[in-house]
Amino acid sequence: MGFVAAGLVAAWLVLAALATVAGAVTLRLLRRPQPWPAATPPVLVLVPVRGAGPVLPGFLVALAAQDWPDWRVAFAVEAADDPAHPLLARYVAAHPGRATLAVAGPAEGRGQKVQNLLAALRELRSGDAAVVTLDADTLPPPGQLRALLRPVLTGQGAIATGYRWILPMPGAGLATEALSLIEAGIATLPRSPSWNICWGGATAIGRDAMDRLDLPRLWDRAMSDDLVLTRAARAAGLLVYAPLTVRPPSPVALDVRGVLEFGARQYRLLRLHLPAFWPLVGLGALVPALGGAAALAGLAAGDPAALACIGLAVLLHGIRIRLRCAIAAAILPPEAAAEARRVLGQGTWLRLAAGLLAMAAWLGSAFGREIAWAGRRYRVDREGQVTGMRRA
Repeated sequence: MGFVAAGLVAAWLVLAALATVAGAVTLRLLRRPQPWPAATPPVLVLVPVRGAGPVLPGFLVALAAQDWPDWRVAFAVEAADDPAHPLLARYVAAHPGRATLAVAGPAEGRGQKVQNLLAALRELRSGDAAVVTLDADTLPPPGQLRALLRPVLTGQGAIATGYRWILPMPGAGLATEALSLIEAGIATLPRSPSWNICWGGATAIGRDAMDRLDLPRLWDRAMSDDLVLTRAARAAGLLVYAPLTVRPPSPVALDVRGVLEFGARQYRLLRLHLPAFWPLVGLGALVPALGGAAALAGLAAGDPAALACIGLAVLLHGIRIRLRCAIAAAILPPEAAAEARRVLGQGTWLRLAAGLLAMAAWLGSAFGREIAWAGRRYRVDREGQVTGMRRA
């Protein structure tokens, strides 16, 4: 192998080793005892909804099963003719005093999801100890509210956040399975308040943090609720704690184009809001693909060192898969954990496809300041604020 190829292969193996160690660290941290709050004060859950997707009925069942004793939910949709409105209205009628439904109206100068969140936030009461944001395309286990609120109420962080565990819907294609492999690598990483990033699909914001950050002002012209919140929390010196057990299953069915659009949007949002993180995730997307290609080229040329490097990479990958399966068994409901293990056990060729998809999505996020999301195209400035919007 030449100097450049050898460098790429070395970088690939270093990243593989670090990812393997990261999985072991996560599994160890999951076994660490955690403090629990002495009280269970009232909290408000905000759920912005758009459309009656196939996951929404299951989400409502999962929401009703939450074991936190004192919580209320505020749903918000853009318009009364949203297909989700009748389903949410029935939920509200079945849970009087615990659920409300707001019609937020079309967004002007901010993301529609943020518009819906602000409409739901009007239900906040003076006695609420925290606000929790949830995405309606996830299936939160019964203890998710408790796991999210624990670090906020015990003082481990002013904000607590989780991350999704993407799983293929029944009948979903191989592109979705590849996306699940990519996301599993992110979901099983250890977390630290030094670099934690809020994920709006499962975030708890303590009352003191809410008052300091002034959410209506913070989100007034925001495109992304969670990345803007992350940046503001850092500027204010507020710790963001990430409980490793908050990984709600998120059933998805996307084709190759959908996976690339989803990935490019996530990477572009990161580049526009937290630009220091964008090149770091780019290394994770580019190096495995380039290093693996260099090793295969060396193998084709008969280089014995290339064979040894590929063998080491395969060994590390096998260890990593076992660690991730153990993490899935520890934090996911049994059926979701079984599906996660099935996807993680897919053949090498699908893992190579996942790497290529991640690389293509990251490269696709490198240019432009527009975000296509939920039927609209937003233009975002360097502060993460919406400067223009049009229907997609």
